[in-house]
Amino acid sequence: MFSRRSCFLLPLTALSCRNPGDRQEVLPMNLGAWKRVAVETIPPEEYQQDLRRLGVKRARRAVYRGPIRLTASLYQFRAPAVAFELVQKWRPRQGKLAFQQGDYFIILESEQDDHASMNSFASTLEGFLKK
Repeated sequence: MFSRRSCFLLPLTALSCRNPGDRQEVLPMNLGAWKRVAVETIPPEEYQQDLRRLGVKRARRAVYRGPIRLTASLYQFRAPAVAFELVQKWRPRQGKLAFQQGDYFIILESEQDDHASMNSFASTLEGFLKK
């Protein structure tokens, strides 16, 4: 027979077993001066060839409004080394910025070529993903 105490402890025990890596949404609603206005899962058929070959675990895309409007595409891999490899292969392009945080490879895109704003967003997102 369960005691009253065990009725309270069982749900807490079950919650503590959750994997922190299984967060529902990795792209936050508010991020510094930016607000998310749209978010979606990136379908596998839209992955670039390199990404598909390296085995994307999860991919999300969000549009943010703030000092500039930008799109953040986040690809999660099974190991940080894979995301790091992609950053090493990245070729700079106008209006795009790529970086890695842990097992995430992130591509930021904006029509405004504002490097300062994109770098600010990238470091804010990087800090969020470190948690």
